[in-house]
This record gives sequence, C-alpha cells and structure tokens, in this order.
Amino acid sequence: EIGGGFDLFSPTSSSSLSSSDVFYPSSMTNTQWKVQRVVTSVEGELGQAAVAWKCLGGGEERAFTSKLTEAYNVRFVDAPVVGMSGNGVVDDAQYEFEGKRARGCILDRKFEILNRVGKLLQSDDVISWGDDDGERGSISYARNDYPGRIELKTVQRSIEPPSEAGFGSDELIRIQSSAGGGALFVGSNVYRCARVKRRFRRGFDE
Repeated sequence: EIGGGFDLFSPTSSSSLSSSDVFYPSSMTNTQWKVQRVVTSVEGELGQAAVAWKCLGGGEERAFTSKLTEAYNVRFVDAPVVGMSGNGVVDDAQYEFEGKRARGCILDRKFEILNRVGKLLQSDDVISWGDDDGERGSISYARNDYPGRIELKTVQRSIEPPSEAGFGSDELIRIQSSAGGGALFVGSNVYRCARVKRRFRRGFDE
C-alpha cells in the first residue's frame, strides 16, 4: 500500500505537497528536545525494512535488530517564508489557535540527522538540507556504514495544523541510494519509498 500507486519521479506539485513543510506549534520555536524512539514491530520483509530505517536516519543497526531505545536531540527553528502568489508572499506557516493567529516552526532536519546518525556520518558537512525550489523536505547525506550518498525527498505531504486536539503530518518520502554490490553496480541507484506518519496529542499540566 506504500505510495498507493503514486508517481515518485514526476515533479512535485501543490496538489501533492499541501504545505512547504511540517509545522509545529509556535511555542516550540528555538527549542531543543530529547527524543527517545524504539522499533516496536516490523511488518513485511525484515531486510528491506532495516535498509529504509537506516536511510531515514536510523543510528546503529543493533537499535533496529534488537529493538533498543534510540535517544538523540532535535531542535525546532523558524519556518522560512516561501512561495509567491498574485497577492504577494505566501506564508503557509500561519495558523489559528484559540482564536489567535500564530506562526508555526519546523523541525531542523539537518540537526536531526547530525544527532541521530552521529559518529556514523562521514563528516558534518556532508549533510545538504533543502532544494532549489525551497522544499525543506529534501535532505541528502553520507554515512560510513552505507555506500554512496543517501537522498531523501518528500514527494507527498499532508498536515494537520496545531489545534486544541493536537497536530500531525503524513509524508511519502522517496529514498535514493547506491545499489552497492561492487563494480557491477557502480553508478547505479536504488529507489525506495517510505510513508512517515506523526501524530501528537496536546498535553495538559496537572
């Protein structure tokens, strides 16, 4: 069902990307958080799932195979204003919360890869975030335990803006990586896709 027959190679459009990024509540702007994540179940072919997990930024492989808890830092930054229309600049980071206008922030995807992959990165400066069209869902990097560069590109996105009920996102990500396998496959790439869904509930202090 992954991709649902979606064309991974056609140029992305406003119909497939409902927003320029995934937006988080304004209260998270310029903050850092400690993330803990663990693999709870795997459906389908284990080897392909492991490769997709690693390409999406998974840390040491034993965290996947042994279902260990990963812990790393993430940060949230101001959302850039992108796009133009006949009426001027389009600022799709704005949303309404409890009757007031607010402006969401975005996850620093480069900082996340840097902290999650950690010592497995070839170097800090091998991470490239964003593309020429201002799409912040694209990132590429290189790691010591995988051949060649890994390129991640969001080709489909829908979001649920922050509200009293919470917020979330649904992204289809195209994964481009080296085919590996020695001289026979030099210069060849493999394409995969992964659907990444996130849902956050609003928490209330007692």
